[in-house]
Amino acid sequence: MNFDKSKKLYEDSVNYLPGGVDSPIRAFKPYPFFVEKAKGSKLFDVDGNEFIDYCLGYGPIIFGHANETIIEESKQQLELGTAYGVPSEKEIILAKEVIKRVPCAEMVRFCNSGTEATMSAIRLARGITNKNKIIKFEGAYHGAHDAVLVKSGSGMAGKPDSPGVPEDATKNTILVPYNDEEAISKTISENKDEIACIIIEPIMGNIGCVPPRDGYLKFLREITEENNIILIFDEVITGFRLSKGGAQEHYGIVP
Repeated sequence: MNFDKSKKLYEDSVNYLPGGVDSPIRAFKPYPFFVEKAKGSKLFDVDGNEFIDYCLGYGPIIFGHANETIIEESKQQLELGTAYGVPSEKEIILAKEVIKRVPCAEMVRFCNSGTEATMSAIRLARGITNKNKIIKFEGAYHGAHDAVLVKSGSGMAGKPDSPGVPEDATKNTILVPYNDEEAISKTISENKDEIACIIIEPIMGNIGCVPPRDGYLKFLREITEENNIILIFDEVITGFRLSKGGAQEHYGIVP
């Protein structure tokens, strides 16, 4: 395969974009290929190479690229305006649809990103419980806010995963191994009445789509209810994909 044009674009982009890309996940050696267009399940780069796209925008392109129905609906909306900055009826219609599909949803707050959603969920859990500590799982990715950018370190507060994140920002974040009931029980016992929430990807996506062991999500639901801990499902990946109601519908566990 020829990547001459991608190489040239990369050599240009490093002068204007850190690392030549807009997100670390897009960076790979010796340089990424640059896309010219996409259709259905395929990506086509500037050198004419064709790829099957298993990432699909890392989630949102679940109907494939350049879906004709979505293009037509988008055109109709663009003619009515783009961003209003004030409420519209379509927000209510969409919120009702989300509530109808997602078992735990009683009300909806729309966000711009997964980072914003998980950050708000953790903040809300802390406010409701009046507790500060959170439990997350080793290898889990919940966005780019400081509290969840921590390295592995079972049973203890994690160290920041990146320069620029002060240790104070992660001192209330406790890491435990995924699929380990004993580790969760021990951590909760050692931090009695201090844990606001457990945040989990119901299927761990960041380490290779690892499903929960049989009964694990049920165990988490029970132990969090017993200890007044909020259970947060991060369904940025599994939501509306694993089933219409996400992992919580698929596994029958309501966070």
